[in-house]
Amino acid sequence: MVIKVRFGTKDDIDALVDVECSWVKEWHHYSSRGQGAPAQYNELRPWERVIHGGPWMDKTALRKYWERVKRLGITPLVAETDGKVVGHLDVIFSYEHTLGRFLYLDVLTVHKAYRRKGVAKALIKEAEKLARNGKAGSMLVEPEKYEGPSGLTYRSYGFEKAFDVYTLEASIDHQEMPHGIQLIPVPQMQRAPIKTHTMICGWYNITAKVWDYNLNPDVQLLHAFHCHQLAFSALTNSDLYFFHVKQNYFDYSTGTIYLWAPTHINQNALQLVLRTVKSTASWFGMKRLTTRSIQKNVAPLERAGFILKSKDEPYLIKTVT
Repeated sequence: MVIKVRFGTKDDIDALVDVECSWVKEWHHYSSRGQGAPAQYNELRPWERVIHGGPWMDKTALRKYWERVKRLGITPLVAETDGKVVGHLDVIFSYEHTLGRFLYLDVLTVHKAYRRKGVAKALIKEAEKLARNGKAGSMLVEPEKYEGPSGLTYRSYGFEKAFDVYTLEASIDHQEMPHGIQLIPVPQMQRAPIKTHTMICGWYNITAKVWDYNLNPDVQLLHAFHCHQLAFSALTNSDLYFFHVKQNYFDYSTGTIYLWAPTHINQNALQLVLRTVKSTASWFGMKRLTTRSIQKNVAPLERAGFILKSKDEPYLIKTVT
């Protein structure tokens, strides 16, 4: 089978939705109570389709997502054989203080009917060419499962463990706003502070995407679940922090925290900011905060009152030469 990889365009939207939907065994309705009754695809509202796997599950949502693609500089790669799109991979050049400039391999999906035919490897190979031409020092990816098909595919192509990721949790046991800190709302179009700050909380993706999704959320989903999101810069006596808090769709008492700190962490300032985060989250009735972070940040977060809950799938990296 001859596989050709090229840049994707809006003309590929129908085919990309078909690729993603090929993996859904059963569609369901959704509400704030969670997954509801089984349904046919055409019976679902667009946001219900998105819940099953992101904007790639619905043509209207994917057309809207293309605005984010342009804003973030995401490069969509598509693989086709005999003129049929059978897989895709979104990549984005980015930067993190611990990594320098790298190419992030974001969403990789192969049509279920074409798996194990070399489609994924063809896409990864093309991504490496982009990384090399774009002078990235490495490629980074978070596989669905380290020991599963995705992890094995990347590792067979030379990727190695970059760092472990952990889920942590903290209770909101007070509501009083601490003294000695100033809050300023973050403008919607403010750029991610990738060169000046490091992401302490929120390793669900890289800074560029996490930041953009929180400042430019899916309004349909927020309205459907009546949830809230906050984005503030927090100025202490010595440092500037940024934090976002997102209320859980299915459990309003739980929120997710994303936090960016100066590269040299001041433990006292960090604890002050996290107390502020808890206070703002309490405005909307949240009783608990969860987050994901990399290993080097676990100890400072534990000292600030977070409890380690689980070790998650690691990120993988490959040096580009």
